Amino acid sequence: MTSRTVTEALVARLQARGVERIFGLPGGECNLDFIAAAEAVGMQFVLTRTETAAAMMACVTAELTGTPGVVMTTRGPGLAAVANGVAYADLDRVPLLVIADGYEDAQAYISHQRVDQAALLAPMLRAGSNLRDVEPVAELDRLLAAMEAHPKGPAYLEVAGSYIRGAIGAVPDAPPIAAPRRADDDAIAVARRLLAAAKRPILIAGLQARSPAASDAVRAFVAATGCPALTTYKAKGVVSEHEPLGLGLYAGGVAEEPILRSADLILLYGFDPVEGPPQPWRYADIPTVELSEHAHAHMLIGPDALLIGDLPAGLAALADAMPAPGWSAEQLVAAKTRLWSAARTASTGDGIAPSRLVDAAIAALPTDSRITIDAGAHMLPVLHLWRAAEPNRSLISRGLSTMGFALPAAIAASLAEPGRTTVAFTGDGGLMMCLGELGTAVQSGSKPIVVVFNDASLTLIGEKQKRRQMAAAGVDFTPADFAQAADAFGWCGIRVAHEADLAAAFARALAAPGPALIDVAIDPAQYESIIAAIRG
Repeated sequence: MTSRTVTEALVARLQARGVERIFGLPGGECNLDFIAAAEAVGMQFVLTRTETAAAMMACVTAELTGTPGVVMTTRGPGLAAVANGVAYADLDRVPLLVIADGYEDAQAYISHQRVDQAALLAPMLRAGSNLRDVEPVAELDRLLAAMEAHPKGPAYLEVAGSYIRGAIGAVPDAPPIAAPRRADDDAIAVARRLLAAAKRPILIAGLQARSPAASDAVRAFVAATGCPALTTYKAKGVVSEHEPLGLGLYAGGVAEEPILRSADLILLYGFDPVEGPPQPWRYADIPTVELSEHAHAHMLIGPDALLIGDLPAGLAALADAMPAPGWSAEQLVAAKTRLWSAARTASTGDGIAPSRLVDAAIAALPTDSRITIDAGAHMLPVLHLWRAAEPNRSLISRGLSTMGFALPAAIAASLAEPGRTTVAFTGDGGLMMCLGELGTAVQSGSKPIVVVFNDASLTLIGEKQKRRQMAAAGVDFTPADFAQAADAFGWCGIRVAHEADLAAAFARALAAPGPALIDVAIDPAQYESIIAAIRG
């Protein structure tokens, strides 16, 4: 048997775990060893334009495939630049392995590009290693296990040539996957008593509910018990929004407040406080049962019963304690109608209203499309008008709520599932943060459609400014024609200034042989009423 290098053994272990792509922007050191080893076994290295976007792409790949995401950077500026993507992995609970160049032990004299890289990332990491004095593949296994433990998140591997270029002998077998934890029996008993006393329970599913097992379990639970359900933004589609009991979104605002105030028990399923708005929990006076895979560092809610452990098993332990459905059909229809009409407010402007753009997208795009959504005012009409039938068909940064997410996410999603139409909804501000990734899409063979809500402003921040009765300042951009920019990168760029042209624009984008971008001149006048109707 031909001997392998440590790098080749590490890449082989990642491949055995299902990793098909590494995303990144390399330097001239150990990054090159990993690229060579990956390409040799058919693992694609996707060259991105920024490290942040590379991490976002790796994270979305992990979310969609259930395998670890892998991002690779050079040391110094490369590692520093990836931090926002690592923060996404931390707060949006994604298993991400960050591989970066380090220095040799004999290079202590070097100060150029030297920062304490492990310390820079440490507050966000689940684990880290520099491969000193360890068996390297076993150490990688330790990092992977830490990434997958709840709450899932990032781990860091810093490498130097002398530790990865030598030959390696036999490697240990991969450790078995740990059995899921079972919730405490006493907590289950308390939860069952609370449920038995309720007449109108309602369920809120959160980001932990997106796995196939967890989403299948809650769908079956809702169907069997008649319990209506809301979902958080990350969990959109976990309970189909086309079904009568899939009411819509929990946004921590006023749109869903009437139905929640009518409930006499709230059942939280995989809800994570990172998704909640920065405000107190509105429903402390309503009995609450929470099922979570882990305890939370910052407790938003003091539940009456807390079941920490495997979500499907916890739900199964409660199912036969559920009361007969106490909601009237009229109550549920009224609640769902209210939730889905919140974003369909009247427009006071003369141009293309945000909701009208979303309506045109819904009419034109395949119903099984996957969408990615950037942070900004435009996310409200998209999320609250677009209906999802399955989990992970709508992707958003919620724990971190970072801009610059939608385009990298759409590129990764299109690569992971090229047969599905993938559409990124982004504002102009978010797109400008990652505009160079248009080139990444072309180079990697990814073919998303990007829809730009172009109003030359940070509108959501502008609305907050307006509410504080402050003069408009620091939130408006000079105009940009993103269709021309897209053309320059080899995309099909389409500029739309009139609502009547939207249908033709979507038809052209769907027919394009490669990626397409629709740059829509938006009148932001409607946003104020949408924000008021959803958030209050």
